[in-house]
Amino acid sequence: MEWYTKTVSEVATLGALDVDAALLAPANKADAHRALREMIAFLIDHNFEKLLWILYRIDVDEMQAKQLLSKHLPEEAPGLLATLILTREQQKQAAKEAFNNKAPDTSDESLLL
Repeated sequence: MEWYTKTVSEVATLGALDVDAALLAPANKADAHRALREMIAFLIDHNFEKLLWILYRIDVDEMQAKQLLSKHLPEEAPGLLATLILTREQQKQAAKEAFNNKAPDTSDESLLL
């Protein structure tokens, strides 16, 4: 499962959203962005507090979100937030891959008793 599919599923689960199965299985990052945009638009209209909690839980930078939202029209908010979510999840995925691909450091083995 691709990281962006997990992201869409995570947002739907955290938001307790009843989402069409097609939205939960994006074929690519653009489809994931579209699905997130739809979910975010719904949350903005129906449960803004839950959206803020999801952004916090995913660890989206609050200052960056505020700055972007203050510089754009309100109707652009779902797309901007979807981009921030995908960007943050991609950063986390890259960090995880870098950590997993790092060769174990054996230099300290000689220090063990």
